[in-house]
Amino acid sequence: MTQHSSDPAPPTSEETADDLRQVAGGASLAFVGRLGALIEALSVVVFTWAYGAETFGLFAVLWSYVKVSTALSDAAMTTALQRFVPRVAKQNEAAVAGFALKLSFILACGFAALGTYYAPAISQFINVGADDQAHLTNVIRIYVWVLPFWTTVEVGTAAIRARRKFGPEIRVRIFYEQGLRLIAAVAFFYAGLNTYGLFLAHLLSVVLAAILALRLVAKHYDLASVLRARFTGKIAWDMAKYGFTVMPSNLIKKLFSEFPVMMLNFMLPGAAGAAAGGYYAIARKLASALQVVRLAFEYVMAPLAAEKDGKGDKHRLQNMYSFATRMSLCLALPFGAALYLARTDILSALEPGFQAAAAAIASLVAGRVLEAASGPSQSIVEMLGHRLLPPVNGLIGLLVFVYLGWMLIPEHGVTGAAIAAATGLNITAYLAFAQTAIIFKLWPYTSETLKPGFVSLISATALVAFAELGPHLPAPAGLTTAIIGLIVALLVLVRYGLKPKDVAALGKPGQWLSKNTK
Repeated sequence: MTQHSSDPAPPTSEETADDLRQVAGGASLAFVGRLGALIEALSVVVFTWAYGAETFGLFAVLWSYVKVSTALSDAAMTTALQRFVPRVAKQNEAAVAGFALKLSFILACGFAALGTYYAPAISQFINVGADDQAHLTNVIRIYVWVLPFWTTVEVGTAAIRARRKFGPEIRVRIFYEQGLRLIAAVAFFYAGLNTYGLFLAHLLSVVLAAILALRLVAKHYDLASVLRARFTGKIAWDMAKYGFTVMPSNLIKKLFSEFPVMMLNFMLPGAAGAAAGGYYAIARKLASALQVVRLAFEYVMAPLAAEKDGKGDKHRLQNMYSFATRMSLCLALPFGAALYLARTDILSALEPGFQAAAAAIASLVAGRVLEAASGPSQSIVEMLGHRLLPPVNGLIGLLVFVYLGWMLIPEHGVTGAAIAAATGLNITAYLAFAQTAIIFKLWPYTSETLKPGFVSLISATALVAFAELGPHLPAPAGLTTAIIGLIVALLVLVRYGLKPKDVAALGKPGQWLSKNTK
């Protein structure tokens, strides 16, 4: 953390309330934005029934390769924007955003060109079903051009978040990118594009999302200054140095999410590899509905941590960190239990083979709940710590994942990959948690966590007990029970678990629900 001659006086109650409102308000908008994972999970039902498990599996594998490549092509500009925009002078904000957009787009186009040229060689490493084999090279040549446009979406929306505007990306990521992909995929299927339909639909939707992301940038930054942004000078040099140093950490994060799909496809032969990639992708998408809780607070805390540290406000940063961790844990517990209860009903909407993902979902959900308890510590380390800490943490966790995956996948398939991924993710998360406590002297757990944590734990235990010991009713009884149980758990948490200041930070809905807030 940046060292200051003396910390300011502890914040007043009004300053504390304002800080918590910033965290809660921004997190709620980021949470809604991340709910695109839920819409995508629903879209998967349509995709699998229309195109089949093997073609969807191929789509999942190639999309994983694109997302991993994005972690290289964006040069960590998504993270750099969170660090630099809150710290530079206002007249330099557009230069920061412009450099990030230009550099990442140029790199992404270079990667896409290489992918087009080497498509025949790349196809040799991908296992597919017999129906898709003849089209694989052409599919790669088309689909690889999602990369520059998706990179623009990622960096453009990161530029908006860096201005502490957490809502505008919702329309881009959900209503346009996700919605258009679903509509186009169905239209292309009925047009007879049985192999190419999913890939063309995604390319079309991402191009539109990139255009809309640039419109948002023009709204929140001076567009002329963005376009004139230089590739030379101190700002460009500092951003490039920071970005390329942090890039391995971002790549490792993407590998945690995507490498299991790639590893399953590589280790299991032919159609089995393609299908296994699709099964894991389903499990990951459903578990990512839980991940939105932690990521919402990660997104918000990154620019706020940079801002507070830049001003030397350690006391206020401590309060925000504690609140974010407390809410992350207390929301993740019942949410994860509800997903555990609902998983078999959700999978019943897919082809019968997808029931193989049930155990993987349970493993990933358990891992995500444990990870949520570490709070936004990884964002704090990225913003305040030495730039080598995040990649070292991630590399350690990734090596554990690869080792466990190599041992477990041949015998346990999708479930083995899920166990390996969950273990590696938590090793990385808790290394950052320990560093936040030891290096920056920030500890999120206080007596204020006990009551809401206990209330959430009781609710989560009740839902899991019902899943294991309750009657096995036909679908959608489990899903319905999970939704009702989650709503009740959140009501109980707000009314009987949270303190008035936490409820007040949640705004009018929290105040209305709580008996303790007038």
